Amino acid sequence: MEKDQEESVKILGAGISGLSAAITLTNNEYKSAVFEKKSHSGGRFKRDFQGLRNFGNGNIDPIREFKELGICIKPYKKLMRIVRYSRSYNFEVISNSRPIYYLVLRGKNKNSIDTQLASSALDLGVNIVYNTRLDVNEADIVATGPSRTDSLAYGGLYYDVDINYTGYVFLDKKYSPNGYFYILPGEKRGEAEIVNATFGPAVSMQTLKVFYDKAIRENKILKDILDGATKKTVRRGIGCCSLLKKPYQNNKYYVGEAAGLQDVTAGFGIRYAVISGYLAAKSILTGEDYNKQMVKTFKSQLDFERKRSENFKKLTNDDLDKIFQSINQKFDHELTVEEYESLRGVI
Repeated sequence: MEKDQEESVKILGAGISGLSAAITLTNNEYKSAVFEKKSHSGGRFKRDFQGLRNFGNGNIDPIREFKELGICIKPYKKLMRIVRYSRSYNFEVISNSRPIYYLVLRGKNKNSIDTQLASSALDLGVNIVYNTRLDVNEADIVATGPSRTDSLAYGGLYYDVDINYTGYVFLDKKYSPNGYFYILPGEKRGEAEIVNATFGPAVSMQTLKVFYDKAIRENKILKDILDGATKKTVRRGIGCCSLLKKPYQNNKYYVGEAAGLQDVTAGFGIRYAVISGYLAAKSILTGEDYNKQMVKTFKSQLDFERKRSENFKKLTNDDLDKIFQSINQKFDHELTVEEYESLRGVI
């Protein structure tokens, strides 16, 4: 799509992908206007904790990658240890240097990456129009979030949980069909978010909640971690993991989850959101074919994650126990990040 440099590019949605596009356009002296139906950026989330994976990307550090694109975000914490559980076994992934995940805050809060990007955009002179519904037919870039429901998440924010720089993942088909439980340390000391996620989705949100409550009552590790903790806030969310065949169609660029971009196994789509927003802006700036750039940038990784997800769905709890037992025998319970990366096609 050709766009006159003096004509404002209209962006529908002030989330990560929309703001990344606006920042890129403005850095290259193009005008943009972002229209957001809510009163703030990050409206899908209420003080949510998410992870930005720092492995499996060809040793590319995502924070550094974003900065080179002109998009700067600041994580609240670096995750240096992950403990993964099957029903009967567990192993640890430990890093003494590079973070395994960068943890970022989502929502309207002061330190969230949504607010960080909105502030950067406003400082550059981007026009962000809140409390406004722009018709999708008027938009040049569509950044409206999930276009369909491919995944569900239910969880809660807890206080008085001492896990510091460690994340936990539980693989148990009894509680998380086609998915997993995860625990992430929060922004403030003593905070933790515990989420049950499923892909497919395999069950309804209500059933996922029932499984969540059941696991909290029955799983000994979860009970020990939450001993003395207080649940403050419920979390619910959906995700879209089905890349559009043509992310550029009808003279519109679809970015982020509006284009179907999300990690189908890890569940977070932050890197996809930032880079797709950048690529849409770059296409407007240079005339490059956005559909081809999206395929070139994302398809191989999306295909890998989708195949990995399909293989995971076929595994029973007994299969998972055998895999975890084999990992412990090979690595003696404790893995480096590089060793863990070598297993990504397995588990």
